Amino acid sequence: MHRHDELDATLAKHFAWTFARPGEVAQLLERVQAAHDSDVARGGVVAVSQPIVRDRAEVVDRSRAKAQAACKVLASAVGEVWGTSDEQAKLLAVKRLLARADRLGVELLEMHRWPLEAVRLLRLFVACAPKLTRRQRERAANVAGLVPVDHPEAAELLVEIARAGERGMADAFLADEEWVADLAGGGGAGDALAARLADVVDDGPTHASRVIAIELVGRIEGSKSAVASMRRALGLPCFAVRAHALRVLAGGHTCGVEASHVVRLLRDLVAHAVPDPFADDEHEENERIFADAVLVALERLKARSALSHSPSPSSQELDDAAEALLDWIDAEHDAVWMDAGWATEALSIALPEAGAAMVDHWLKCARAYDRAKSLAALDRLPDDLARPRLRIAANDPAPSVRDPAMQKWRRRFAGASPSDPPELVGASLLDAPPSDRFASRLVVLQGRVAEARQAMSRALLAEAPDREALVLLLQFVADDTLSNEPLAPHPRATSGSDPSGLASDRPPASDWAALIATRFGAAGVEGLCAVASRFSEPESFGWMRRLGDLATMGSIPVDHVAPLRALAARHVASEECGIPDDALRVLALVGAPPELLERALALALEDEVGSSAARDLILAWPDREVDRRLVSPMALALAERDWGRLRRAASVALGRDAPAARVLAQRVLEVAEEDEGALDAAIECAHRLRASGGLDDAWALAALGRPWSPVFTVAARVWRKSSAVRPVLEAALTSTARDGASRAEAAMALLWGEPPLSVRDRRLPAVLAGAPPVERAELVHVMCMQGATLSTVAPCLEELLVTTDPAVARALIGVAHWLKSPKGHLLLRTVLPRVVDDELRSDIEGELGTAGSPYWVER
Repeated sequence: MHRHDELDATLAKHFAWTFARPGEVAQLLERVQAAHDSDVARGGVVAVSQPIVRDRAEVVDRSRAKAQAACKVLASAVGEVWGTSDEQAKLLAVKRLLARADRLGVELLEMHRWPLEAVRLLRLFVACAPKLTRRQRERAANVAGLVPVDHPEAAELLVEIARAGERGMADAFLADEEWVADLAGGGGAGDALAARLADVVDDGPTHASRVIAIELVGRIEGSKSAVASMRRALGLPCFAVRAHALRVLAGGHTCGVEASHVVRLLRDLVAHAVPDPFADDEHEENERIFADAVLVALERLKARSALSHSPSPSSQELDDAAEALLDWIDAEHDAVWMDAGWATEALSIALPEAGAAMVDHWLKCARAYDRAKSLAALDRLPDDLARPRLRIAANDPAPSVRDPAMQKWRRRFAGASPSDPPELVGASLLDAPPSDRFASRLVVLQGRVAEARQAMSRALLAEAPDREALVLLLQFVADDTLSNEPLAPHPRATSGSDPSGLASDRPPASDWAALIATRFGAAGVEGLCAVASRFSEPESFGWMRRLGDLATMGSIPVDHVAPLRALAARHVASEECGIPDDALRVLALVGAPPELLERALALALEDEVGSSAARDLILAWPDREVDRRLVSPMALALAERDWGRLRRAASVALGRDAPAARVLAQRVLEVAEEDEGALDAAIECAHRLRASGGLDDAWALAALGRPWSPVFTVAARVWRKSSAVRPVLEAALTSTARDGASRAEAAMALLWGEPPLSVRDRRLPAVLAGAPPVERAELVHVMCMQGATLSTVAPCLEELLVTTDPAVARALIGVAHWLKSPKGHLLLRTVLPRVVDDELRSDIEGELGTAGSPYWVER
């Protein structure tokens, strides 16, 4: 070829038969003749040894004869080398064969006349591959892509390629997506080959060998003999093996995957995330293969359920698969192809109702990239479930969601319209039909030109309090890709010259929600609540948190909070609200409606993540009738010895200073004199009573004077910073009461006291040695936090770390953070293999940066 990619007419005739169709050879000869005439016209010299051949058949025959002669010599050489027994001589001869074959290039196609030698040439390359250089192996793979393989001995070649794990040679065959291992001998030969490759899948020797064997089995039609091996491969700790095996099983003529296999694979992935797709392109490709295979498997399993004569997956198996997919979404593992959108799509195949519920969740998210996770699943849902959700997505404020949804709608429901007029966020705020100007501006705001959308939004902001401008602005604000809402700027932050933000109450120019609330007044707050209602997810740190921050900053004045109060109340009252932390915080700020008391009380007494916000709301509840409602569950919990519920009820009732609650709290302290299970509830009661004046220093001194009683612990923890009890605590350092538990409590109280006890105090080693395991672990943790040297805590730390007692392990979680010295890390590394508690081991590994043994094996 010339440097400008022009066909060299004088050379084309020699190899045109290898690439040109029969009808095109004449055109090539015409170009040869034209080139010759041009040379003659310019006075050029035409070589006599290369005459212009006008007969196209003669051109083809001469080129083919030349190629056949070269291949004949190569075939003869292959036969000689094949019979060589000297390994060193064979290796040198194979290298010469490789160089000769590589020079022949496309002429190797003529090796079809010597099929046995063609196969054996490749077998020689495979046998010598470990001793070849990387460049030589690449050239061997290139030769393999040109040599025709049409001989029964090709089965031996394929098995040897698989067993050797020769990826380059395998790709020479597999790169052609239509290539099928069609061996001479019919289907029986293919079945025999599949059985031999199945042995490689079972025995290896490496996972790379298994992957190649699985890929080759996938190119053998009707390879039923390998199904059992493929299923066993699904349990191997190699993600690549699992991915390729699942693809072959799911994509075969008869689906070889059962629902139980899919469930097991998905559950395993929840516990062990896929290999990092950003570390290697092969990892990403394996992840793509696995993701596609799961979808195909679920589709075929669902289709099988429609056939009465075939075993179908049970409803329980599909439920288990759906649960595993939901767990995968919750795990939030880093992945490229197997993201939450993929899991939602798979969920929509397995259980359409569950998939539709997950789509609803994504479409309610505040971030456009989360809403886009619903798009693939919409194609999998049946029409009755897809139609309403596609309509919502097709009216999304973000073009990245709206445009693909519109395309899906047109393909699926041709001739129909999602909604006319569009169902815009906050459209109910319009007090009249939209004008023509509104429609033209909406076209700009729904476009993809970011600069135009931002400029239009700034212009609309200046038109406050016009309601059409407000509704249009809401479309812009609801698209977080440009507005960055809902953001949470620092209160009183500004974009002006005052970096402290203390000189002005004006919101920054990019604070779109605050600007709308400030400039559009009550209507602006109502519009923002409409956005928050439409995009109510996530439950925390979403639009509800944003509106609460605006109320705290004063951007939403008190006389405009009614829509916000109603929105938060609806969110808390909903049984599907999850953990309504932010809504409860909003209600504590703006006030809660009386009808929400029952729901708030129920949340306050639960041991959930968001219960503290409910307790704060109850503490601020203006109606004193709530005191009686709190004392009743407090008394019931005391009678049933439900100390956790009692502690939560007491924290609110005593925080409101309910008289009856103070009487019950005194009773709790009396019970704690004998029952150590009541300690946490008693500590809460004592803390609240002391804050309200119900307990004084005299009570604490009396309690600390009885180190044999559990109430000693109550007083030590509540009064630890009081100077009035310090002498009594120091005296208790020598006590042996409660098997040394009281002296350990006294030491911890003094270490947290003001001033704190020195961690070098000579009494502490004796206290450590004489304390029970749980109190010793707590004391060691406190000493490490206060800067104790490793030599002080090392004698007992190693023994504590390898404990089988969950309470001791729980007390030590976090202690690794305070062992910063090289000797401390050495101690942790030494003891880590013997740590029994999983949570404690993970905590130490996280601090040391020591990952556990990798689950996935590559080779």
